This record gives sequence, structure tokens and C-alpha cells, in this order.
Amino acid sequence: MSTYIYQAYNKDNKIINGEYEGSSREEVATHLSKHFLTPVSIKLIGSTSKKGGLLSLSLFDSVNTVDILFLVRNLSTTIKAGLSIVESLDILIKDTKNKLVKKILQSVLSMIKNGQSLSLSFEAYKDSFPPIFIGMIKAGEVSGQLDKTLKELSKYLSKEYSLKSKVKSALAYPIILLVASTVVVALMLIFVLPKLTQSFASSGVALPWITKVFMSVSNALTWSMTLDISVVIALVWFFVYFRTTKIGKKIFFSAISNMPVAGELIKKIALVRFARTFGNLIGSGLSVIDSLEISSQSMNNINYTKAISSVIDDIKSGITISESLSKYPKLFPNLLVSLITVGERTGSLEEILINFSDFYDEEVDNQLKELTSFLEPVLLLIMGLMIGSIAVSIILPIYQLVGNFV
Repeated sequence: MSTYIYQAYNKDNKIINGEYEGSSREEVATHLSKHFLTPVSIKLIGSTSKKGGLLSLSLFDSVNTVDILFLVRNLSTTIKAGLSIVESLDILIKDTKNKLVKKILQSVLSMIKNGQSLSLSFEAYKDSFPPIFIGMIKAGEVSGQLDKTLKELSKYLSKEYSLKSKVKSALAYPIILLVASTVVVALMLIFVLPKLTQSFASSGVALPWITKVFMSVSNALTWSMTLDISVVIALVWFFVYFRTTKIGKKIFFSAISNMPVAGELIKKIALVRFARTFGNLIGSGLSVIDSLEISSQSMNNINYTKAISSVIDDIKSGITISESLSKYPKLFPNLLVSLITVGERTGSLEEILINFSDFYDEEVDNQLKELTSFLEPVLLLIMGLMIGSIAVSIILPIYQLVGNFV
């Protein structure tokens, strides 16, 4: 990605200046046209990956949910107190400790002083902020209630952060257990079994098949430590990279969706995010189409993204939201579809969606507890079987060796 600086005419035929991150000038021009801006000049000022570029600090700093949450809360407070956006951003820049956030805010402040809107300025850094962040700021500007919209955005981000924390906390112990068991087994195969193998070979004892299997694995692991490390790094890199590709995401979500307990948990987390994001965006004043598009991006689930894309096409052709969602019973439960039907008829869709997300948030809690109670005994059993098998492969030859002397 590269950073471009541009000049463009707005709707009032005034020239504004700004910055945008994109892969080419054509992408910047397309972005400007979508926001009813006529480009005058687009200049490349640097790649984000080059040293000295505006966001070169992103290799060491990042914008996390907590940073965004504090940014939104402070911005909402200062605007509600009667300060202008320029004054508010100036205060935030002085108080922000994250170097990357400070750089972004300085750039946003510069663009606003040149006549750019707040949402369009932040959109230049869309890779650092969730889609709902920019969408709700845009809605707040249009409605003239930016402070209220920012307050609602703060509540949304707080609940999203709580959801992520619950998932991480629930999965922390099973992951630690899995890593620990893998390390123990690897240490036994690399350091313990090779020493015993020499004794078994010199004694001439007939080795059982289980010992031969683990000896073969041990020989493969100890043949070259450099190769072992290289393979592990390659596998980790491949797994992380493969998940970012379209095929990788599809296979990954398909595999998890078919797993007991985990598949249902993934579905409920996606539904919480969909209902909460969609409800907040509609409440902020965005259109149904824009709200659905941003909601699909926020879910980070390829199955739901594809389904919502089809729903958007249905709505454009005159089909209601509930009728379109009912085509995907495996993704959207009948309860949600029924509630949306009521919301469409009564005009209370925002409230119904928020209430549904809160209800399913509790369901996620229950599902996480169920997943943890399922994973812990399974991992302990696998760990016990692996270590027990290695122990048996060592004890059996020793028993035969002692029996020969007796």
C-alpha cells in the first residue's frame, strides 16, 4: 500500500486537499468519485512499507480496539463539551501515547483543516479502523449528531472488546494445555528416547512395534534440528498466510463449522456481531444497504459475507430483509428472522436487533463454557494417550531386557 496526496473539487466547487492509502492512482480516483469529489491532482508521497513513510511505525505499533475505544470516548466527550473537531483532535494528539495513532490523528487534523470531512479523513486509514467506525462517523456528520453517534459507537466497541476478551479467556487454558503437551512429547522424542535407543540396540532385544514406531519418529526429529525448526516455521507461516486467502478462509470456516460445539459458537459470535452492527448503523441513520455492507465486513466470516451480499441484491430488487434472510436458515435462525419481520412492520428494527445481540451475547457465554468443558477432557485424554504410549514403548523393551537376565 502507498500513500497519495490529492487535490479535488467537492460538491460546492471548492478545492480540498487530503491523503489516501491505496495500491494505485486509479484506486484513489475511484475512491474520490464515490464521495462526489472531482480529482485535480493525485501524487504519490511514499509507500507505507518504506522507512520514513507516514505509517512506517506500524511494524512496531498497531491500533487495537482499546486505542480506538479511548479515541471515540474522548472525541465524543470533547465535542459534547462544545469544542470543535479541530480543537478536539488537537487535544487528542497531545494526550495520545500510541505513536501510530498520533501520526494518524495529525494527518486527519491536517486534512480537516484543508476542508475534508472527518469520516473521509479517517477513511484514508481504513486498514487501521473497523468499517463501523467510519460508517457511524459518516452517519453522525450527516445527521448533525456526531457526539451522540460517537457515544453509541463507544458502547458498541466496548461490547465488541468484551466479546473478544471472553473468547480469548475461554480458549487460553486449552491452548496452553495443547502447547504444553506438544512440548512434553517433543522433548521425550528428541532427548529421552534416542539415549534409550542405543541401549536397546546394543542389548539385542526384540523391540515391540510401538517402540519401533516411536524410534522412527525420534530418528526423523533428531536427524536435523535446523530442518525441524525450518519445517515448524514454514508450517506456521503457511497456516497464517493460508487463512488470509479466499480458499483458506473458506476451508477454515468450513472445517470449524463442522466441529462439535465450536461450529455453533462461531455461528453465535457471527450473529451477535451482525445484529449489533446492523442495529447500531440503522440507529445512526445509515441506509439499510450501507448498514448491511458494513455489517458484512465487520463479521469477518466468509460464509456470512457471501450470504449478506445476496441479501443486499434481494433488497435492491424489492424483497424485504426478513424474507431474504429466511433463504439461509443454516446461517440466520428462525428467531432472528421472525424478530426482524416484527421490526420491519413496527419500525423498531434497531431496538429489536440490539436486544437480540444482547440475548445472544449471553448464549455465547454459555457456549464458551460448554466448549471449554468439552476441550479440556479431550485434550487431557489425548495428552495422556500420547505420553502413555511413549512410556509403554520405553517400558516394554526394558521389561524384556530385565526378563532375559532373570
